[in-house]
Amino acid sequence: MKVENNPPVVSIVVPCYNEEAGLTDSAGIILRKLLQLSAAHLISTDSFILFVDDGSRDATWDIITKHAGPGFKGLKLSNNVGHQKALIAGLH
Repeated sequence: MKVENNPPVVSIVVPCYNEEAGLTDSAGIILRKLLQLSAAHLISTDSFILFVDDGSRDATWDIITKHAGPGFKGLKLSNNVGHQKALIAGLH
């Protein structure tokens, strides 16, 4: 009997609050690493990064939605609840 090797699905939750200045660069770095791990069959191609906008007042949400696609998801909270609760929201 052959046992298939199914790599794990990795979900990275990143709470964001007014991250407009560095979000594009940070998201690119994390997404590239996720794609490298997937290409090496170390993680599943279903793996993704979830950016949780914790009620930002800048263009953070616009940046998240602009990048949304395979491996990149977004969740917008209606107001700022703190990074711990934003992280928990992303885990649910």
